[in-house]
Amino acid sequence: MLIAQISDIHASPDGPSLLAFERAIDWLKAFRPDALVLTGDLVDDGWQQGYRRIAEGLRALNFPVYLLPGNGDDRSVMRAELSEVGRWTGMSGPMHFRAAVNGVSLVGVDVTVPGQSYGEIRPHLPWLRNALSDVAIPVLLFTHQPPFEVGIEVLDQVGCRNGDALREFLEAGTRPPLGVLCGHVHRPVSGRWGSIALQTCGSLCPPNPLLFRGRHDLPLLDAPSFLVHELRKDQLLSHVVSIRSIADNV
Repeated sequence: MLIAQISDIHASPDGPSLLAFERAIDWLKAFRPDALVLTGDLVDDGWQQGYRRIAEGLRALNFPVYLLPGNGDDRSVMRAELSEVGRWTGMSGPMHFRAAVNGVSLVGVDVTVPGQSYGEIRPHLPWLRNALSDVAIPVLLFTHQPPFEVGIEVLDQVGCRNGDALREFLEAGTRPPLGVLCGHVHRPVSGRWGSIALQTCGSLCPPNPLLFRGRHDLPLLDAPSFLVHELRKDQLLSHVVSIRSIADNV
């Protein structure tokens, strides 16, 4: 079972991110995972044409696609332009999704807060409780902002608030998810809550440098990237797939 995850395209008229997205889509066409999840921040500044170009790429795929908004997305424009490929549980309000794909339950929780960079999980716990109430197969849980600290202060300040409430809820369940898989950070970071794997996805826009302990002097070495999650006998393995920079073709 293979689930691809793309996050933080941040498409803009003058940026390189759409080219990285097109390269990722071409790679995924050949790779053919069981599904693709996009965990938010598809475009910058509500750029309508950017949503349309992303929708065009996603329509070319022959496997299901699931989408969450990020704090930089315009929900109404995103819904309108991606309605053919989006699979959300409601026609308005939070853009959650829930789907069973080849014996795995994919659950996406829209934790974005309008007008804010941070997320909030607490208002969505009742929906999540209902979504997980009858699940008897392995679960992967997706959000945009991570509900756990990544160790980079400037990013932790705009993470998903009340992550402890989510952890308590998940660990009390009879079948905790195999992983909580997020975006927003613009670089891959992994950890654990007990038996639950924690993972953030890299970005297709230029990634963030490793801003440990206020170190802003470190050069950026990372390439734009996305993830492929593999499930083997209830074990989650997450693989980083890097995208070559535009300069590589020069």
